[in-house]
Amino acid sequence: MKKLLIISAILFGCDGHSPDSIDTAHVENLAKDFMKTTVIPKMNDPKPYEVVDAKVVVKRVSDHINDYRFVYDHFSKNHFDSVENRKNLDSVIRASKHPESIISVTVNVGYRTRYQRGDVVLDSIKLKYDYKNDKISYWPF
Repeated sequence: MKKLLIISAILFGCDGHSPDSIDTAHVENLAKDFMKTTVIPKMNDPKPYEVVDAKVVVKRVSDHINDYRFVYDHFSKNHFDSVENRKNLDSVIRASKHPESIISVTVNVGYRTRYQRGDVVLDSIKLKYDYKNDKISYWPF
């Protein structure tokens, strides 16, 4: 029930003014610049860090509907679960007026570092893209 309330709040919180598409190249460049200017200088030894790549992940209302549809199809073990999951799915579908509107945009930025012994390690960090202000910030939001 709590998940339903959270999802409903997210869906009703969407004002319908979200863009239909995101310029992924622009967002990736913003994220790489944010890593180079903000994140890496705050690390203990910023010299060995190198930004490798960035991947934009766009979460839409239709993705939440598909998540609830998956729960309904795969986790309805008995009649009570089936009825409750179907109610949740129906309410999410009714609440979503714009299924292609964007809820959140995250950017996974990969970076490479070298330890003192010479070992090379690849890791990544998740950043948030605010499409209204065209700004990258730390995750969690």
